[in-house]
Amino acid sequence: MRILLLACLGKNKGGNVFGGAEKSIVNLANWLAEKEYDVVLASVEGDDKAYDISDKVKYEGNEVIKKSKLYTHFQIYANTRRMIKKYKPDIIISFFLHPLFYALPSIIMKNIKAIYSERNDPDREYGKAAKFMRKILVKHIDGIVFQTRDARDYFTDRIKEKSIVIHNPTYIKYDDYDIVENPDNRVVTVGRLNPQKNQRLLIKAFAEISDNYKDYTLEIYGDGPLKADLESLIKELGMEKRIILKGTYKDVLDRIYGSRLFVMTSNYEGMPNALIEAMCLGIPVICSDCPCGGPRELIKNGENGYLFKNDDIEQLKEYMSQLLDKYDIDMCLKEKEICKSHSKEKIFTDWGNYINHIAKQ
Repeated sequence: MRILLLACLGKNKGGNVFGGAEKSIVNLANWLAEKEYDVVLASVEGDDKAYDISDKVKYEGNEVIKKSKLYTHFQIYANTRRMIKKYKPDIIISFFLHPLFYALPSIIMKNIKAIYSERNDPDREYGKAAKFMRKILVKHIDGIVFQTRDARDYFTDRIKEKSIVIHNPTYIKYDDYDIVENPDNRVVTVGRLNPQKNQRLLIKAFAEISDNYKDYTLEIYGDGPLKADLESLIKELGMEKRIILKGTYKDVLDRIYGSRLFVMTSNYEGMPNALIEAMCLGIPVICSDCPCGGPRELIKNGENGYLFKNDDIEQLKEYMSQLLDKYDIDMCLKEKEICKSHSKEKIFTDWGNYINHIAKQ
């Protein structure tokens, strides 16, 4: 059985290549190849290998010339069709909507099995045109992998019947990072600087409690289109020395390790890798209880972290103050259990079983 994974491994609008979908599809390809599947990973939009690709994976990247949106999509379409013709897969998997949609004629005419993975809030992630494309796509493919139950429940019973919920894995083992008994005075967050991540809320909340925590700083890791806007807000609040936009780093885990608190203030999320990784590091976490329910499936409120009502700055400040006033070692230990429940082997075994199930239909 030959598996073709269609990806888009190019820079996003913010110039970032370290996205969660990109990381997940590369690591799924690596795991499948290690298990002796015949695996091809084809990037039909870009050739930025931000994550290591196993030598056992047949990889092919395709640069695109971005003269216009229409021309970009024509190239994605052409690259997709060419990859299918070249590699003749038995099953196609994609975490990206457009390549799999452009593969539909081949999927239908050549009877190729196909799996799509919805990676974010299905109601907010796409505009009207993309939602129409997805509506057509999910009717004709064989399987859909959702990251949360809320995301699955957005769809009809017919679609849910051929779907499965599989969380994102962590690549951090339990013993990779010890609990830090005396963390430093940093509040941290990791995410693209865009409206979805709502870093403005975190900046305002930190500024409003900052007089009570004069030795603390806020570090924001990530890049994106809102960088200038966030810099202006920080300057307006007079917090230039205490709120720092750190940029994007491949070793971001080592950089945030040992901090006192991790906060994620997103308006919506799928299954946030950054939150999973912070929990694996044993950093106390606070996250918005946002659609489509990913954080809620990871955090038991008050036990292994805190969930605050979406965009509620007062509740956010309350939880931040609570965790900054008292460092809760027990909470750190409970959240690190995610290293075991979401291990790479466990999650990708679920993927392998589902792929085999679809292939046998």
